[in-house]
Amino acid sequence: MASSLGSHPDFWTGLYIGIISSLPAFCATMALITWNYLRQNDIYDNDHWKLNVKMPFTTMWMNMGYWTDADGRPTQDFEQACRALLHEVLAEAGLLKTDLSSSRLALLDLGIGCGDQSLELARLIQQSGCDEYRYVGLTLNPSQFQLALKQPFHEFQTPGDADESIRVFRADAGRPDAWDADVKSAVASLATGRPQNQARWVLALDSIYHFFPSRRPILKYAAQELDASFMAFDLLLSDTASFQQKLMIKLISLAMGCPVGAFVTEAEYKTQLCEAGYDERQIRFRDITDHVFSGLVAHIQRQAAALRPLGISVAKFKVAAKLFSWFARSKTLRATIVVARKKPKVV
Repeated sequence: MASSLGSHPDFWTGLYIGIISSLPAFCATMALITWNYLRQNDIYDNDHWKLNVKMPFTTMWMNMGYWTDADGRPTQDFEQACRALLHEVLAEAGLLKTDLSSSRLALLDLGIGCGDQSLELARLIQQSGCDEYRYVGLTLNPSQFQLALKQPFHEFQTPGDADESIRVFRADAGRPDAWDADVKSAVASLATGRPQNQARWVLALDSIYHFFPSRRPILKYAAQELDASFMAFDLLLSDTASFQQKLMIKLISLAMGCPVGAFVTEAEYKTQLCEAGYDERQIRFRDITDHVFSGLVAHIQRQAAALRPLGISVAKFKVAAKLFSWFARSKTLRATIVVARKKPKVV
């Protein structure tokens, strides 16, 4: 074939002339396309915000937030609200009210997102003067895990400790049986070889209703394997929810990527905790619905309005806002802080 083409120089001459002659038409077509694009897309619009945004972002918090400040006034700052929700859970567990200056604390954090709550916990514990703090945080999302790894945890590591006292891993927090050897070893180290006066806690901040197949595996692990108390921000089904509302919640569960039975009543939740091994007398629930949904909805609406001139859409969050607005009005799902303490050791 090559020799055949080579023996026909007229073919190559014609091809060359054809390419050269069509080049002006091609350039004219591209110029026309470019002109039309620029005419329809003003190069002097607001798209240059991408060049002005500060990277990396200072924070990447993600929870529903506690939208009331210490003085009882509405909060309008997302970071402040997210931090406040963590503080409310810790306070309900007694970890902000108690002097930790002569104690030891070990904490397993289930669903840390980008690590902002991990960093805030480290800061709070350092301020408390706790003698020893050991922390393991788990997140499943790979991109969030990469951001969590970049958090400056080294600033809060226990001085003189050969092992890292603050560690984060990528793992499915809801399935202890699926953890790899490194994760299992790190979590087990929170309890093994530690003094009796060590307080051990498992935290689930706005995460545990996502866990498959349910909360039960991690609750059982926390109570029986880790011998740890439990604190969480969770969503509970109202005792007065109608059949139609319960059906709607099951559909919403599927849309949110949660197990169909993720949302249970307070009584059912208490049963799950007791079956896992927690002391029924040491289980508490605090309803904070009025401080959560309405504030989050208002924030999403403010953000949508502020970002619209920049051509940035928050469509998926606006859909979520409609759900949260319904939660706020109907009280079908209750935003709740849950605290369950481990059973005392029988000597």
